[in-house]
Amino acid sequence: MTTDELLNEVLQGVLLIVGNYRWSHAEAAGYVDKKSGEKINYIRAIHLLECCWHGHVGPVLVTQRFPEVVQTVEQAASTFIYVRGRRYAFYIDWFKRDRGQLLASMSSWEPDEIEDAKEALGTP
Repeated sequence: MTTDELLNEVLQGVLLIVGNYRWSHAEAAGYVDKKSGEKINYIRAIHLLECCWHGHVGPVLVTQRFPEVVQTVEQAASTFIYVRGRRYAFYIDWFKRDRGQLLASMSSWEPDEIEDAKEALGTP
């Protein structure tokens, strides 16, 4: 994704977070449904990004819930094709600030790597 494409997404009102990718971690999670009392298990990933906001660089934790077809943590971890230090645009459903930490939930769209102007033009 080029910076012009990114700007176009922002101007259309698409909710996303752009940051330098640091790491990802997959884990098994779950909760108890309050209505039925049933235990719900699922696989989720936590992605750490570094973003600049309000004049300082801070971490953002983006959680991703995998569909039921992903049965194990190893299957989820194999989907992490991101490169540390590169900038990505993560499409999100919601975000909140909790105790000074910015948290977000990733939507079903895959993150896009942001190309610098130098990379987008090609080799001279």
